[in-house]
Formats: sequence, structure tokens, C-alpha cells
Amino acid sequence: MALNDKRLSRPSASNLGVPIYHRRRRDWHDDQKLIVELAEVIKGNSNLYDINSEASQSFLKKTSEMQTVGFQENADAMLLAIWIRESLVKLSNKHGNYDLRVHKIEMPNDFDALLSQRDNHMTKAGFNRPTLSLSTLFPDRKLRGFALERIQVLHRGDIVEYLSSLISREKDSLLGYSATIMDLIHICQHKLKTRNIPSISRFCTDECDIWVPSLKLGIDVRNAWNQESEENLINLLHTTINKLKAEYLAIVCPDDLSDLAFHALREIERNSAVSNLSIIRAGDFGKYLDRIIEIRLPDLKRFKKAGEIPL
Repeated sequence: MALNDKRLSRPSASNLGVPIYHRRRRDWHDDQKLIVELAEVIKGNSNLYDINSEASQSFLKKTSEMQTVGFQENADAMLLAIWIRESLVKLSNKHGNYDLRVHKIEMPNDFDALLSQRDNHMTKAGFNRPTLSLSTLFPDRKLRGFALERIQVLHRGDIVEYLSSLISREKDSLLGYSATIMDLIHICQHKLKTRNIPSISRFCTDECDIWVPSLKLGIDVRNAWNQESEENLINLLHTTINKLKAEYLAIVCPDDLSDLAFHALREIERNSAVSNLSIIRAGDFGKYLDRIIEIRLPDLKRFKKAGEIPL
């Protein structure tokens, strides 16, 4: 099949669904936008929600409290936004897509109780014990021994200080360039794995980071962009096409990549410099995969029937 065949129906980043803050939390601003949006829908859509009902009043009261104290570092706001996003996933699974102005979220009557229950589950599950032991946290004997040594040498035997230090270092590492790249690769690998799609991590300087044989899909990740990188990226994509006979190519960016950088990067897609290239954010990668699987389904069924997996 020719790479410029219109039947390939390359998925586009412009039609992969709802706002980013519906799908994934980047920071507290996303929680605020999501909660306030639902509150406005409840207040302005009497066809879906009875504003005088116990559930609506409970939600609006909780939202008002959050607006008073602020959303930043507000644990209740984070828990409420998690619940809303879970509800949106249910709507999406039920309807294929959703519009908050048309599809109703089923709500409990008491949001104080809901958030209290979730807080208890997330922070205390597994730790309702008189003491917090190393064996509880580190069931593996070798790992427990290593942790004990580090606690004694670096933190004077204080396990809480040790755990706090681990989290702090992880936070610092996630802000680094290489860690962010690996996070994006792991996100892509995870979404492939949940769909039972084998992939190969290439890590070659002249090819995409991930190759998916059954989909003939090459995936490269970028956590930043500047115009000077364009020629190198185009050469990398063309090399992937020539060496691996790729029919689809995807560049995956972080959800929090600035709109300016994202749209500058998408100029490569819009200019058709590379055939069947889609430039998408990480939050859209799952939907992108589902589109590719749908397009490739006849070929996948043929390989499966023959007992072959294209490598």
C-alpha cells in the first residue's frame, strides 16, 4: 500500500476529543477548570440537573468552599477532580464520546462523604496498623535491607524522612530532560501493553524511539521543540520509513508542552513534509492507537488467523 494512499486515514491531533484538562491533570489549574466547568453546567442546564436537588446542592456547596480557600494544594479539589474524570471516562465508554451539556454525570447526594471516603482509601489503605514497619513497605528482603542501610546512614533511622527524601528526588528528576523523555516512552509503552500490542524500543539516533511491527507504526517522543531541530526530525522520520517500511508515524509530546511549541511542531504535519505523520499529546495517544488499530484491523485479523505476528 502506498504511503500517500488516502485510505490510511491518518488520525489528526485536531480531532482527538475533549480538552486536555478533562483527560489528565497537569497541575491544579486543570482541576479548577474542570470543577468550575461542571458547576456552570449544573447551574445553567435545568434539562439535565435539578439545581435544587440534594446532589446538585452538595456539589455546588463544595465547589464554593474550594473557590473560597483556593484550588492550589487543595487535596479536596484534587480528589473531586479525580472523581469527575472517572465519571467522564464512564460517559465516554457509554456514548463513544460525550458533551457535558448533553450527557449527565450521575452524582452522589453527599460530596463531603465521597471525598472523605476517597481520602481514607487513598492515604490509609494498607496502613491501618499500630505501627508502620519496614516489612510492610518493603516486602522484598533484599530491597528492605538496602532501605534499612540507607535509612540508618543518611537519615538517622527516620523512615519518614527517608520516604520524604525519595519523593523529593523523584520530583526533581521528573523535571529533568532525560527523565521526561523516559516518562513519555513509558507512557507510550504502557498504552501499547494495555492493548496487548508488542513493541520494540529502538533507541537508535536515526530511528524512532518505539517500533510497533503489527501496526507498522513508528513512535518518537519530544518534550521540547525548536525550529533548528526540524531538519533532523524529518530525516529521522524518513529513515524510519525507509528502513522499517513504516506506514504510520507519531510524534508524542507532553500534555503540558506549551501551545506555541506544540503548534510550531505540528507545522511539519500540516505541511505534509512526512507522509502519514500525526503529532499528538500524550493524553491523546490511547485514542490515536485505537484509530490505527481500527484502520489496520483487517490485516491484524489476517496475521492472527495465519498464526503470524509481523516483526
